[in-house]
This record gives sequence, C-alpha cells and structure tokens, in this order.
Amino acid sequence: MVNITKWSGLVATVASLVVIVLPAFFRVTHSQALTSLLVGEVAAIALAHSTYRASSGKQAVPLSIAASVVAGLLLLVSPVLLSPFDPFLTLMLGTSLVVLLGAVLSGVDRVRGGEAGRQTGAQRLAGN
Repeated sequence: MVNITKWSGLVATVASLVVIVLPAFFRVTHSQALTSLLVGEVAAIALAHSTYRASSGKQAVPLSIAASVVAGLLLLVSPVLLSPFDPFLTLMLGTSLVVLLGAVLSGVDRVRGGEAGRQTGAQRLAGN
C-alpha cells in the first residue's frame, strides 16, 4: 500500500501543478483563474507533504489529507460552476479527479496502513 500511496501522491501532485498553469492556455474568467491558482497551490503543497511522508516511512498528517481532499473537491466543482466550456472543463475534471484520488488514497493509507507504512524506505528495501 505504501508504494501505491507514494506513486499516486506523486502523480496527484503533478496533476495539481497542471491545474495551476492550465488557465494560462485557455480564456477563462478571472475567478476561475484565481480558483485554479490558489486551490491548486494548496492541493500541491498538501499532496507533496503527504507523498514525502509516505516515501520517508511515516503516515500522512490528517490535516494535509483533509486539505487535499477539500482542495480536490473544490477543483472538481469549480469549472462546472465558474467556466463550463468544453476543453477546459474536460481537462479540469480529469486533473481534479487525479488530485482527489491521490488525496483519498493518502487517507486510506493513514487508516489501513500497517507496519510497512511505518518503516523507512531503507528498512523496506532491506526486508525485500
């Protein structure tokens, strides 16, 4: 579960970085650009923190899990409410689903994580 959490967190962090720069390629409203920028930054920071902790053998902090889940939900809803036109809407929905999935997997790893989640990377490699 640790490797799944680590790699999904990395992919979700990259997806949240894509969300930050996505409004630069489309003509979106000012409020949508600000939402993508600010909420995408919060998601990127929270997901990167959870990914770092998962890869260093620690469990994710509940605050970063909650922040990334809320940010993922806001990113999922914002293009539907603020600027619903086709290419931007499709890309935002896809990337925000990846962000939300990474956040949920961090939470699942926090709840269900066993001994492997509390080992460092070197300890996991030595055990294999």
